[in-house]
Formats: sequence, structure tokens, C-alpha cells
Amino acid sequence: MRSSKPNFTAVPPHAPGRNNAPRRWRRARWRGGSGRPPGLAGAAGRTVCLALACGALAGLVAGCDAGPPPIVAERDVVRPNLRLAIDVPDGWVWKNLGGDIVLEIVPRSAEADTAPATLDPTDPDDANAATPAARRYRERTRPVIHVAMIQREGLSEDAWADQAIAAGQELQPGLQVLVREPVTLGDGRPALALVLKNPRGLEPFVQQMRLVMTEARAYAVIATAPESAWPEAEAAVTACFDSFVVW
Repeated sequence: MRSSKPNFTAVPPHAPGRNNAPRRWRRARWRGGSGRPPGLAGAAGRTVCLALACGALAGLVAGCDAGPPPIVAERDVVRPNLRLAIDVPDGWVWKNLGGDIVLEIVPRSAEADTAPATLDPTDPDDANAATPAARRYRERTRPVIHVAMIQREGLSEDAWADQAIAAGQELQPGLQVLVREPVTLGDGRPALALVLKNPRGLEPFVQQMRLVMTEARAYAVIATAPESAWPEAEAAVTACFDSFVVW
């Protein structure tokens, strides 16, 4: 049986010391089936990871829970087998993922991965924006929202947060905890909010989380973006957090 210890954070690809991460962490802690981060795009995606536990007893308990609440019918994405639902902000798109990270939501423009439409090839800045390297940089630094799930196995929200912070600080010296506080989701379910900041690399990255529990499962909605992108992305992230429903 796989461990249910979560590891939310990883070293962004352009951060100093990324290639010094222990081989056993780089190879073993991503659980997407391929041995590398499961379909996550760039630094934002690579900052998250959870280990999935598939205990038969936990699955039996989950199967005995009540059905979905009526509010689920109003959500954009419903995953009955995972017992979760969430809205997708206007202008964003979503896709299913395998492994522990079960859902990814990104801005539609990032999904298309195109340079701005109004480029002047005589302008050096515009010309640089059209290069493959510039496209890769935009992909690595786009905002991204992930939904993750593990079997709870007695894990508390506080213990989960402790492990996430400790793992992140071990791999990313200087990782800051900006917020850690109880919150309430849109359906009234209690949750725990975390905000972490990695000040290293070309630009600081900020990661906001909502950790929420049912009797059998632990869920996380994880939003990551460069610090400069948060003013534009925050409304969409808040809408996702507020719409998240589990049962």
C-alpha cells in the first residue's frame, strides 16, 4: 500500500538548486504512473505533488457515505467516483489528470500557448515574445489550479498542513508561510487555508491551498502563480475555492 503522506511542494524548474533535489524524491514522489509529474505544466504545475493511498477499507467507508448534495448539479465539473465537484472560471479550461492530481484548470490563453496577437516583428521585445523560448517561459509561469485527493487514513487537516510545509521547506530553503487559518467553503464545510511563497528563482511564486476532509478522504485545491500574476488570477482562484464541494 502506498503512503498517504502528502508532498504539495517541489522546486520550481528555474529555481536555484532544483537539480540538487534528491534523486529518490525526483523519481519516486511523483505518482502519475510515468515516474514524472502527471501532466502538470511548468513551474506552477511542478510545485504540487500528493501520494495516493488505495486502501480497500477506506474505499469501503467512502462507498457507504451519503450521495452528492443537490448543489452539485450547479457545478461545471462533477467527478462522482472521486466525490467532488467544482466550477471552472470564465475564460479558463479544465482537463482530467491521472494519479493523485486529478484535475487541472488553466486560463484558456495558456492552453492555446500562443504569443500575443499584436506583435511588431521590428520591435525586439515583440520579436522575442514569439520565440519558442518565450512560449516555454509563458507555459512555465502561467497560473494553474489543481485538485488533488488522497485517502485520509486518520490524517488531520493540521497534520496534513504540517507535512506539506515541512516537505516544502526541506526542498526549498526560504519557503515562507504567509497564511495558515481555518476557513469555510461555499457550501459551509470547514477547511484550512494555506498560503506559501517561494522567494527564490527569477520571480517569487505564491501558492494558495484549501485543505478539506471527509470521513474517508483528504482533498486539496491548489492554486499556483508568479507573484505578479496574482492580481489578475485571484478572482478566478477565489471562485474555484468557493465552488468546491466534496461529499
